[in-house]
Amino acid sequence: MLGLALGLIIGGPLPIILLTLVGTVLGHHVDGLNVLPSEVPPGEPLSRDSLDASAQQHFARHLCALFLEVARADGEVIRDEVRVVREYFAEELRYGPESLELVRRLLKEFLERPPSADKAAAACRDEMKISERLLLLDALYELALVDGQLHRAEKDTLRRLALALGLSEEELRSVASRHSEDDGERHYARLGLTPEASDADLKRAWRQLAATHHPDRVAHLGPGAAEQASRRFQEIREAYDEIRRLRGL
Repeated sequence: MLGLALGLIIGGPLPIILLTLVGTVLGHHVDGLNVLPSEVPPGEPLSRDSLDASAQQHFARHLCALFLEVARADGEVIRDEVRVVREYFAEELRYGPESLELVRRLLKEFLERPPSADKAAAACRDEMKISERLLLLDALYELALVDGQLHRAEKDTLRRLALALGLSEEELRSVASRHSEDDGERHYARLGLTPEASDADLKRAWRQLAATHHPDRVAHLGPGAAEQASRRFQEIREAYDEIRRLRGL
């Protein structure tokens, strides 16, 4: 544009053409010198696999922090508790050998320098859907029961982590009922209710829990999570059907 303007000032077709060409060449040169650097560093761009691996490592750190917080609640971490954690990653999340090696390193690191479980729970609350957080709490209960009983310190830790995960008291009670030996109120507890709940409360709880625990909601986490959600969904359905039978609905 500057070359064209200067050519018009001088006058004549030849100066206009020449100065326009010169301005074009200089303009391209200036643009090349001032081009913004790429956000991707030199070399091969980040692949989907590398991005997935980074996200998986981020996710595994949070989960390992929560598992070890529960494992330490009743004292020393025992070998069976570490085994249960590894099995959760292998069977429920379908981690492969390389990812399981990452879990092993994280567990070893956290045993020496425990991270903040509350921060890990807050991160999971922000990054996970409600259905995924409920499955996680269920896995934490299973870990706490490795030795066959649920100690008071473990109950307190589980409740604290459940609230930090953004779960309600009703949702906590629903998950806890799966690991309780008391059959008297288990069906109600699985729906997050008490026997005093009305029929309307019963139907509302069923609709909400059925939508939350539908296996399709966690299908992206892999077959293990989907299977776990299916079992949970079936238990909720059975509890609802049994209460309806007892009430003659």
